Amino acid sequence: MSLACALFRPLMPIDETRYVSVAWEMWHNHSLLLPLMNGEAYADKPPLLFWLIQSGWTLFGVNDWWPKSISPLASLIAMIHLYRIARRLGYAGSQARLAPMVLGAMLMWNLYAGALMFDILLSACLLGAISPLIAGQFTSRKAIISGLWLGLALLAKGPAAFVTLTPIVLSIPLWRASPLGGPGRRRLAFALVLGISMLLTWALSAAWLGGAAYARDLLWGQSVDRLQHAMAHARPAWWYLPWLPLLTFPWSLWPAGWPRLPRQRHQRLAWIWLIAPLLVFSSISGKQIHYLMPLLPALALLVMDRLGQVAPDKPFRLRSAATAMMLLGVAALGLAGFGRAEVVGSMISPFGALVLLAFAAIVWRQRWRSSAQATRGLALGTAVATLITAQLVLAPLWSHYDIGAPSRLLARLEASGVPVAFNGDNYQATFQFAGRLERPLVTLSGNPADLCRFGQRSPTGWIVGRERDLGPLIVQDGAAHVFDYRGGKLDIVPVTALSFSPRRPACDW
Repeated sequence: MSLACALFRPLMPIDETRYVSVAWEMWHNHSLLLPLMNGEAYADKPPLLFWLIQSGWTLFGVNDWWPKSISPLASLIAMIHLYRIARRLGYAGSQARLAPMVLGAMLMWNLYAGALMFDILLSACLLGAISPLIAGQFTSRKAIISGLWLGLALLAKGPAAFVTLTPIVLSIPLWRASPLGGPGRRRLAFALVLGISMLLTWALSAAWLGGAAYARDLLWGQSVDRLQHAMAHARPAWWYLPWLPLLTFPWSLWPAGWPRLPRQRHQRLAWIWLIAPLLVFSSISGKQIHYLMPLLPALALLVMDRLGQVAPDKPFRLRSAATAMMLLGVAALGLAGFGRAEVVGSMISPFGALVLLAFAAIVWRQRWRSSAQATRGLALGTAVATLITAQLVLAPLWSHYDIGAPSRLLARLEASGVPVAFNGDNYQATFQFAGRLERPLVTLSGNPADLCRFGQRSPTGWIVGRERDLGPLIVQDGAAHVFDYRGGKLDIVPVTALSFSPRRPACDW
């Protein structure tokens, strides 16, 4: 379902388009080690996602579908790892199979499993690193496997991986059935060194290639500075708390799956995995809901454990989840019919809302004979409801976020040798991959004086910018190409069609 959601919608600006454009610039410039964005070294993220995108392009050619497939495939790998963890914790196979179903039913996991971002990939790699630690003798083979997965986790999102992994490793005596012993601890140290070495091998090479400023951003600014001084997404310590019911949806609506405090040793792992990183993430300045994706597998283990304590022959109806689907369908139908057309009315399909209501009615009437069947039904129901919402209810929305048309225009301008500038200093390489652009766009601060200087340097140049910024400056009717863009409008216009205030006579051409 996540794969279908991903394939049948455009890559969303600015995050998804940024990441695929970084991979495209690395590919086009044959830059294997150094990520690039709009012609400059990009220090915000490590390269694993970019490498995976380029690996698929090597096999299948440059395309749009392969980057969209990576997160759904990573989600599948994460579920396989989660099943193995549940088995190694001592759960029977019939119960352990519920863990990936519980995870797959979670709304937030479903949404991000279809997004070209780092968090599902990070979660899959972390689960691969944790799985060999769970039970039995921690052999050299297990240590190598754990270390390799740790290295991939670090290459996926850097030291952020340790926020989740460190509490688990430090608390091994509290939840592991048998102690590691001296040889096991030495092998664990080897696994940690192996993983860190994989990250450092890349990071030091990239720092050497990228120069001093890039090295400082990569080795210090993207880890230490972000812990307490993050300006982007800076939020208070309690910010995650109101999100927890949505994060745990639909299990937050089903009391039979609500976790209980641990009573046995093997139940402690999931609680430590969930609570300790949540406290750390809450103390870090920068906060985003998707930072918590690596904690959802722990929640899935807790819900699975709780469902195993329910009488196997107890019937269930999932009417709370069905009610939530109905409310969503009613809200979508109301917005489509009565919302302001320019805001939401033209972005929601009434037909899709009716299909969602019909599906909710089916879920309402369904009666499950056991908790296992109800879990499978809820997992499937949530996935189907997400698919209906993404592909039918929100079908009109995607055209407002599809950057294909403006990117094709930019590609034609580039092929004609026309200089192009983006009006705004926070350009995130949005159009580079979609237009297969081979040269970076000039970036302007948004100040009219910068537009003036660009026009004087490049009188045949074109400007890309938001309608709200460029619209008041356009004096030639029909000169601007106007596109839907992120809920607003985007203008692509020749500089000769712009005029400025008389107070800037040098800029009035």
